[in-house]
Amino acid sequence: MNQRSLILQCVQTFSAKLVLEVFGGGGAIWGFSEAIGLRDSSTVWFWRPFALVVATIFFARWIKQLQEYLVEEMKIDKRGTYEEQVSMTAVNETHDLALGTTNALSYT
Repeated sequence: MNQRSLILQCVQTFSAKLVLEVFGGGGAIWGFSEAIGLRDSSTVWFWRPFALVVATIFFARWIKQLQEYLVEEMKIDKRGTYEEQVSMTAVNETHDLALGTTNALSYT
C-alpha cells in the first residue's frame, strides 16, 4: 500500500471513529445525564467535567488504536517491500542463468 492510500484510509477510518467513539462517548454522558434528570442548571458543574473525562479516556483509546494500526501497516509495508525485492532478485537471477551468466549463483 502506498503512502497516499494509507493516509486516505487512516483519515476515513479514524475520523469516523473519532466522531462516533470519542465525541459520542462524551456526548452520551452529557445527554443521558440530562435525559434521566441528573443534569440540570444546578449540577452542570459536575457533569461537564465528567463528560470531558469520559471523552478524554476515549480519546486516549482512539490514539492507541491509531498507533497500533499505523505500526501494523508499517510492518506489512516493510514485509511487502522485502518480498518484492526478493522476488525481483530471483527473476533477475533466472534471466541471467538463461543467458548463460550469473551474478548470484555459480555452477561449475
